[in-house]
Amino acid sequence: MNGLDGRDQGPRRTLLEERLMTTTFQKRQKEMKRIEKRKMKEEKRAQRKLDKTNAPEVEHDPASDPTIDWNHSNEITSHE
Repeated sequence: MNGLDGRDQGPRRTLLEERLMTTTFQKRQKEMKRIEKRKMKEEKRAQRKLDKTNAPEVEHDPASDPTIDWNHSNEITSHE
């Protein structure tokens, strides 16, 4: 391929072409990362949803609460 001045340019690229290609490549890489991150988030959301639906329903039993004094030993009694 001949340039305007008749010299053979060969496979050489101009600085502008190289910058555009680098920018294009960087943009593509950035977009791929964005897509991958979005997919990972969707997978996590789906997994949390599955975990939530498969989790056994745990009911709180007040009788097993160690902070409750069932014997009423801490009550004040008056001897009138």
